[in-house]
Amino acid sequence: MPKGLPPLSALRAFEAAGRLGSFTRAAEELHVTTAAISHQVRGLEDWLGVMLFRRTTRRLFLTEDGQLALAHFREGFERLARGVEVLRDRDRRRILTVSTTPSFAAKWLVPRLDRFARLNPDIDMRLAATTALARFDRDQVDLALRFGGGRYEGAKSQRLFGEFVAPMASPRVWAKLGRKPRPSDLARATILHDDSVLMTGKQPGWREWLRKAGAAAIDLDRGMHFDDGHLVLQAAVEGRGVALGRVALAAPELDAGSLVAPFRESLALSAAYWLVVPEGREERPAITAFASWIASEARAFARRLPL
Repeated sequence: MPKGLPPLSALRAFEAAGRLGSFTRAAEELHVTTAAISHQVRGLEDWLGVMLFRRTTRRLFLTEDGQLALAHFREGFERLARGVEVLRDRDRRRILTVSTTPSFAAKWLVPRLDRFARLNPDIDMRLAATTALARFDRDQVDLALRFGGGRYEGAKSQRLFGEFVAPMASPRVWAKLGRKPRPSDLARATILHDDSVLMTGKQPGWREWLRKAGAAAIDLDRGMHFDDGHLVLQAAVEGRGVALGRVALAAPELDAGSLVAPFRESLALSAAYWLVVPEGREERPAITAFASWIASEARAFARRLPL
């Protein structure tokens, strides 16, 4: 029990006796003896240091302290009962709450969720899009999809697919740099920076790519910075500049041609996309169904990943 609380059995015995006005009726409700109820209540009175009941030979009366205690304890048990019912109802309806980043939700997960819904019509999906790591012991989250190193305390991780970056921009931006742009031509373009990658630790970026491409002299102190991978890609689509974009996130735009990546050079990131499930929940039917589905989707996506 949490520090400062008496035994739950004693609280339950008192609540039943106070509500029913009888040790005997409380014993019948809780399926114990009248003596057990009396013993539990006496122990609670000793623990609290107050008298909860005034006893006569024929009747049982709540004292002023007992009336105050009963109101609070009854509310507490009602809240516990509601919590249990919510969990039972949740299990019956197979609600699944998934936490992931806004960029991954928008660019990869949401466009595929209709396939999951068709395969699992009895599962109600709840999507929590946030950059904060899910606290499974506190947040009402069943599993998470995360971009990072794959080590999360108290959870098991399954790698879905990796990620790498390459310069990409809209066709009209590249047209301004020439029919066949070279890495050195990026000196005449607005550079777009995806700072969200830095949240996963040290990762290669523009400086490393330019060095690999032989254009290390380009000034990287200029340009626009974004803290979300989806936003930097949207800025590139809108013609704001050239992004060192995440290829997995940009796959729809690269396939459609609204973004073009003309250079052969790319950089692999050490971070990857992971399915993260808290320990002990792996066998829940809804989680098992989602894990199987997303692993299949990830394999198919990785096989056709652009570049």
